Amino acid sequence: MKHAPSMLAGAAEAVITRVKDRPVVYDDLFARALVLGADDDRLVIVATDMGTLSVEFADDLLRRIERTTDIPSGNIIITTTQTHNAPGVDGREMTPAAGEWLSDCIAGLVRRANGELRPCVLNAGRAPVQIGYNRRLMQDGEIVMAPNPDGAIVPWVDVLEAKEADGRRIAVLFSHAAHPVIVHWLSEEIGPDFPGYAVRHLRDLLAREGEPEGVFMFAQACCGDINGHPLRGGFGACDAAGLSLAFAVKQALAGARPVGPGALKARALDLPLPLEEPPTAAECRAALAADPDSTRLRELLAVAESGERQFHPLSMRALAVGDALCFLTFTAEMFAEYQLYADAVSPFGQTFVFSHTNGITGYVATAEDYELGPAGGYESWGYPTRNRPWLPPQPQAERLIHEGITRLLDELSR
Repeated sequence: MKHAPSMLAGAAEAVITRVKDRPVVYDDLFARALVLGADDDRLVIVATDMGTLSVEFADDLLRRIERTTDIPSGNIIITTTQTHNAPGVDGREMTPAAGEWLSDCIAGLVRRANGELRPCVLNAGRAPVQIGYNRRLMQDGEIVMAPNPDGAIVPWVDVLEAKEADGRRIAVLFSHAAHPVIVHWLSEEIGPDFPGYAVRHLRDLLAREGEPEGVFMFAQACCGDINGHPLRGGFGACDAAGLSLAFAVKQALAGARPVGPGALKARALDLPLPLEEPPTAAECRAALAADPDSTRLRELLAVAESGERQFHPLSMRALAVGDALCFLTFTAEMFAEYQLYADAVSPFGQTFVFSHTNGITGYVATAEDYELGPAGGYESWGYPTRNRPWLPPQPQAERLIHEGITRLLDELSR
């Protein structure tokens, strides 16, 4: 008879502010790692206060962590908070030297967390909270970026806590869906936006109860169509949002239930999403005659002449602890509707859903949004037509993703 493996956990954190691309800092950026163990298996979750990480950077980092720790790269997920006051957004990038340093730092961080594994009890919970709003509003026949009180949101925070047998806390992982844009543009200073404030407030709240210890880490959920509120509200508003989120995390911890020991499992699925057809070759040539320096038009002409179908690469990964706990992740910036769908169909006791994981490949909207075409607004039309590969996914992308989510979670649960 197979025994249920006892659980292990280790966590570590490090300041990564030196990746900054601007001189002034309002609060430090962090990278944090949580390693879960059962028998000889390991699962790794890394959370970084970065805007985004490219797929190429993430792939290299996954290989580096595997070489450093002997943990298979398929068992590792690397998330970003998507703070808009750090490199990785709005065309801002790390220098090559900063990127190399960050890779070494995170690989060492995971090695340290893995080296500090000790027996633990896992507790998982969820509490209601909303610190953002749906940002896609239909106005005069087209989508604009403005608060939509009737739009989809994810009205909760998911929480996982790891504690030693004596009650000493190892780590708290929490996840909520909202773009960290409350400071964005009101200040060019470097900082983590509301996730950083939430971590600080959570530590303070728990310290008042005599439990200040532990690594506290935030992972971004499916925030593609959700902005933190208020957009560009400033430091005071950001602090208030962080406090609201921290209170919700504390509430979730109070009601958290034990996650029984279980086997650690991982599965992955690459899902190419078909893109819309490009303009015809004749249309591209006519447009190029008026704008001969357009890289977009030249590349679309090459696509039109090739006749080859184009795809948006979407990678999904799922990690599980027995049948009680699952982490479903996407490389893309997913709309909230996909998290709501995954939560509804998941066979696991509790399912965390992370966007911006192991790199980012752009927004993924819903069929209804893609069917709007040029009236679909920034995420479903503006962004994909202004960035490679210059075309949005077809509406059938939603059906393919739903089928992929269901298949991946079903396979993982067997």
